[in-house]
Amino acid sequence: MEKTVKLTIRLSPEDMALLKSHTAKSRLSQSAYLRSLMRGYVPKAYPPEAFFALMEQMNEGNGQITLETIKQLQETVTAPEEIE
Repeated sequence: MEKTVKLTIRLSPEDMALLKSHTAKSRLSQSAYLRSLMRGYVPKAYPPEAFFALMEQMNEGNGQITLETIKQLQETVTAPEEIE
């Protein structure tokens, strides 16, 4: 979707600090973070590098863990949570 509308908002320094903190943790831009919230989802914090190393080890394993299980685990850790 083409983004053609510019929105300017005013925030308190505290709210801006919160926004910056949340976007840094999720590794999303401020715009992407706010779009996700508007669509009813709270982005999760980006997993630590150890998570991806573990996922890679599991993927290279001897077949005891299926690819589907690995995908479900990754989805659980990274997918945004719906706002209730």
